[in-house]
Amino acid sequence: MSRTWQNVLFISAVIMTALSLVVLSQPAWAAEKKDDKAVLDEVLDILKEKGQITEEKYQELKVRAKKEGVGKILAGFKGWTPYISSADGEHKIEFHGRVHFDMRAYEERSRNLDGNRSNVSATRSDLVTNFRLRRARLGVDATFFKYLDFKVEGDFGEQGTPFILTDGYGELNYWREFKIRGGQFKVPFSFEELTSSRFIDFVERSVVNNLVPARDVGAMVHGSLFGGMVDYGVGIFNGTGQNNFENNDSKDFAGRLLVRPFQLMGVPALQKLHIAGHFTHGNQDVNPAPSPAPSNSLQGRTDGRFVFFPRIPNRGDRTRYGAEAVYAFGPFGLYGEYVKTDEERNLGAGGSNLGDLKGQGWYVAGTFFATGEEKVHGRAPKVKPANFRTGDYGALELVARYAQLDFNSDGLLPGPSPSKGGKAGANKVDALTVGFNWYLSPNVRMMFNWAQNWFENDRMTPITGEDTSWEIFTRLALWF
Repeated sequence: MSRTWQNVLFISAVIMTALSLVVLSQPAWAAEKKDDKAVLDEVLDILKEKGQITEEKYQELKVRAKKEGVGKILAGFKGWTPYISSADGEHKIEFHGRVHFDMRAYEERSRNLDGNRSNVSATRSDLVTNFRLRRARLGVDATFFKYLDFKVEGDFGEQGTPFILTDGYGELNYWREFKIRGGQFKVPFSFEELTSSRFIDFVERSVVNNLVPARDVGAMVHGSLFGGMVDYGVGIFNGTGQNNFENNDSKDFAGRLLVRPFQLMGVPALQKLHIAGHFTHGNQDVNPAPSPAPSNSLQGRTDGRFVFFPRIPNRGDRTRYGAEAVYAFGPFGLYGEYVKTDEERNLGAGGSNLGDLKGQGWYVAGTFFATGEEKVHGRAPKVKPANFRTGDYGALELVARYAQLDFNSDGLLPGPSPSKGGKAGANKVDALTVGFNWYLSPNVRMMFNWAQNWFENDRMTPITGEDTSWEIFTRLALWF
């Protein structure tokens, strides 16, 4: 048995054993205790309404009932999620996990680019059809004293490593309008990236996600204003990404503003519309002046992880900005994003500018529940678990997305020129992805995607002499 699976099984066993001991030590399950408390509240309400007790006595009994619950522990399952909680709700620990088992297939003769960033060499490595454990995550979400939250999550599914920390942060949530978070978490940028991989509509996020920051170490204030009509987030981060050490004194600044313009108007067709904008800015030099070493630029990869624009050296500032619009009504979902990046390349003699590397991308995606469920972005649909004997087949969602990503520069870029002429080293991809999601329950789904890619530089493609290629992906996903 591989070390990865040994780790997964060991931690799973520890968690379930701990839960079992806690549950067995209590005289009743959490569901029963919750029902008892609800009955007590209802009795007190009835007595007050009938004038059997005074308002003063009513409040006194409510306080006494709450105090009696202090120190007691509840345990059970909320849906598929195991939890431990104090009876008064002040403290709570939830255990979460997900498994994504994938298959990737590529068009025949597809290969990676060679060391010269081209598809000319006959010794390039193949893009092979493969099965992979894309994600195998276990995590804990905890709340203490009602207003202090913690999250720790690790991934055992990444290839070649036994464990990777994904999230690890604490948050003070006393004010809904002003929450304070510190640790490693997602930078406030991009609807697609901020949507959990449990609920993204496609097997992989779009090619535009190559331009987007993911997790980083830093601090952020965020909150919701005007009855949920406005969300915001402002943070400062190392700028080096997930699980990487800081390498200079400069920091990345990030900000995001989201508006739901019709949130309070009571128009059902417009309730789930939002627009948002976001930015990041920071210096990417490695080591402090006077002689900063170059760092690496962003890269371009297809949905199937073929690198059509490898990283290049850069030095100086990196700026990102973007915008999004997201909508849903009934079984339909529609959303899109635009992102642009600018990376300085002060690599010439005396630090002269070689021409910034510019990245630009956009996508538009649409979804439709053919079985009629309501679309809510960032959540699984309310679906009855599939049972073929009773005629229940779960929920079927159809999905389609068109995306474009372009890397270019006014200066020289390493790499070959297109055979029909054009900028050497530059490349662009247009990607059409279609498929479906079959929800067998609210916590299990099967996914299928087919992607067709069109490349601008035919010498930086998977297949020599071709400027197109296709990829196929499937996923079995389970989470709790």
